[in-house]
Amino acid sequence: MRIVGIAGSLRPGAYVWRLLEAAARELPATVDFEIWRGLDQVPPFEDGELPRPVADLWHRLSAADGVLITAPAYSALPAQLGHTLDWISSARGGAVLVGKPVGVVTACPRAHEGMWTQIQLRRSLGAAGAVVCGAELAVSSAPDQFDASGRLADPGYRARLRGVLDEICSPSLAGTGSLRGSAV
Repeated sequence: MRIVGIAGSLRPGAYVWRLLEAAARELPATVDFEIWRGLDQVPPFEDGELPRPVADLWHRLSAADGVLITAPAYSALPAQLGHTLDWISSARGGAVLVGKPVGVVTACPRAHEGMWTQIQLRRSLGAAGAVVCGAELAVSSAPDQFDASGRLADPGYRARLRGVLDEICSPSLAGTGSLRGSAV
């Protein structure tokens, strides 16, 4: 099984990157989890060919059985994440998310902040044909939620994150593929 992870922030030290890395630690060893790191190179959507970073993501998503998006809490989606979703949900994006399980989790100082982002992600991903999982998981008080090893410290959050990951990896939602681990 192959899962592609996308952190919806351009800041490498952002909590959503830490949350994506914590999620990688919760996946079974049999899952090939790769983190796509091209968000900062995605231009706004326009007519024409897929830009190289979008084509790269499209190929990775085509080969994936599922996707995990970690997003920061804003009143609007971060621009680069919005551009990326516009490209991959367009007709030129080839409907790459149709029927694919996509987990959505947020990291934020206060839980209510994450709900706005999740609502917008759920709407965009649903329009792209994705099967959205975990739309109710917002890891609040993010600065205090990671232990020294990078895992979620709170057992409740960790269990809920595992639940989202279980949904993405569910045989009824995802196909099967190669079974190795990597980061991109």
